[in-house]
Amino acid sequence: MNLIDSHSHLILEAFDNDRDEVIQQALSNGITDIVQSCDNLEEIEKNLILTKKYKNLYSSVGIHPHEAKSWTSVSKDTIIKYTKEEKVIAIGETGLDFFYNHSPHDIQINVFQEQIKIAKETLLPLIIHCRDAFKEAIEILKIEKSEGGVFHCYTGDMETAKEALKLGFYISWSGIITFKNAGNLREVAKEIPLEKTLIETDCPFLTPLPHRGKRNEPKYVQFVAQELATIHCIPVEEIEAITSENTKKLFRIK
Repeated sequence: MNLIDSHSHLILEAFDNDRDEVIQQALSNGITDIVQSCDNLEEIEKNLILTKKYKNLYSSVGIHPHEAKSWTSVSKDTIIKYTKEEKVIAIGETGLDFFYNHSPHDIQINVFQEQIKIAKETLLPLIIHCRDAFKEAIEILKIEKSEGGVFHCYTGDMETAKEALKLGFYISWSGIITFKNAGNLREVAKEIPLEKTLIETDCPFLTPLPHRGKRNEPKYVQFVAQELATIHCIPVEEIEAITSENTKKLFRIK
């Protein structure tokens, strides 16, 4: 295998007992690189410790829509400061989540707008989380003249995906596309050009079949690749090569 997990959360408590073992297993089983996603400012230093320990790990910096209510007057400066770190390759994950509503809508929107501006200022791509707010997210990206990134763990429809592609975004697929009830999502995945496609685990969440019910890990990104290969009727090796190249291009990973 020759795969990249473009979105993981290895600093979470689920990995406290075997984090290094999980990373080593992934790297020794064909996972060439892992992108760590950041949900809040408290996670930045933890992610950086991992990225400095493992040359194949990279990280984003940002505030998740769930955490948008934690935004303060120093948040912007803090995020910008950490973008100077060599292994920081994106802003996020940011976006909108009108399903859980852990932060008020107006605050989510404001914090999303602020992080789009940061991405433009620092010339870094956005990692976007979006749930039950795709119309609003696309409109904000248009207004703010976003310069691209990725819609991670995509769950939207084809129309929204096309709008995202027009704005220069990639679409990333997680283990959800292996779920039995994800037929509509697989139809969308079939129509997305492979040159605009990434794959991810979002571990420890969204474990793909056949391991659903267990903790997700970077090594399981292979099952997302296999499902995409089936959807597109091509060898899995092509999915591996294309998605890895796309991830390197988007995040400027050498």
